[in-house]
Amino acid sequence: MAGKNIIICFDGTCNHPKSAKQEREWFGLGDIDDKGITNVLKLHLLLGGTLDNRPHNKQQHSLYYSGVGTYGNKVQQLFNAAFAPNNLDVARIIKQAGYDLQKIYKKNDRIFLFGFSRGAALARRFAAVIDKYVPVKPEDKVVRFIGVFDTVAAIGFPNLDDDDKPVSDVIFENCTVSGHVQEALHLVSLDDKRIAFLPTLMNKEDRVTEVWFAGAHSDVGGGFWFDGLSDISLDFMLKELEKRELGLTVLSADDVQFNKLGVPAEKYQLDYDDLFIKPRLHGKIHTQDRWLPIARATLTEREVRVNINDKPAPNELPLVHYTAIERIKEIVDYRPKALKGVKHNCLHANGNTIEHRGIRDHIDV
Repeated sequence: MAGKNIIICFDGTCNHPKSAKQEREWFGLGDIDDKGITNVLKLHLLLGGTLDNRPHNKQQHSLYYSGVGTYGNKVQQLFNAAFAPNNLDVARIIKQAGYDLQKIYKKNDRIFLFGFSRGAALARRFAAVIDKYVPVKPEDKVVRFIGVFDTVAAIGFPNLDDDDKPVSDVIFENCTVSGHVQEALHLVSLDDKRIAFLPTLMNKEDRVTEVWFAGAHSDVGGGFWFDGLSDISLDFMLKELEKRELGLTVLSADDVQFNKLGVPAEKYQLDYDDLFIKPRLHGKIHTQDRWLPIARATLTEREVRVNINDKPAPNELPLVHYTAIERIKEIVDYRPKALKGVKHNCLHANGNTIEHRGIRDHIDV
């Protein structure tokens, strides 16, 4: 007998439904800040989720967990957001998700995992330890699909030496997706420069698809009010859910009942505008600029690559979404240095790929 869909959504660092509230910066004296909800929370709501984690119906139940750095008092939140120690918010979120899964899981249920940033790392870790919470054999592909945005697996005090990154800095042992996962999709940022936010890629396998998108970390995973770029990656994720015929029920923004999310509508000010998806090729990009001495220590270009056995595979070409290429062509000031001299495949809307030598192939002379 067919089971139900169980969706588990892990949000990014400091990301919470309250991000929907438009507030002024500088203690209420400045401009309205550019905050918004992430693609993970959008997916949760579009998959029928509520803020008190009630089921959408008997066939689909979505669970949502706000990000590392949103639990405890203000001091605890700041500490967790900065360092994400493995024994505090990280353990708390994974254990709570596991206990909640235990309560509702039945044989033949299909599990779907989504995450962003450290929440993406939590989703990947959760897949690896899922046998602690539901009765599965090592070979069982109980996780039908995992979809994550720009995984950041750094845990503990940041280590800026790429050649000496201790195992304790990550919450899983390697970049291989858990054997419990049937299909995996990882959407990665081309333009984020923060060393502390370097992505943890997935090792190449037939069941893994990894695609690079224009924008910084939250231009892929969401979290800004000006979300035209992150709507591109969200739109891609939703289309992949449909194309892969996963059997998920996806609502439109019009179908979400904001007055029945389990909290008063005015508490977080969530409404249609937060879920309306309008991908914008020319959307605002939120890259980081810092004072030069600090920039040298904390910023670097990402290495656009494919990993095999946790190491770069120079003969494998990374997959770049066509919208990043279109942005290069249409915006004269957009030249992602991470793609300089990097051979890559461009993934077009029809699913076809074309090989390119680097940025030069995309610039009209």
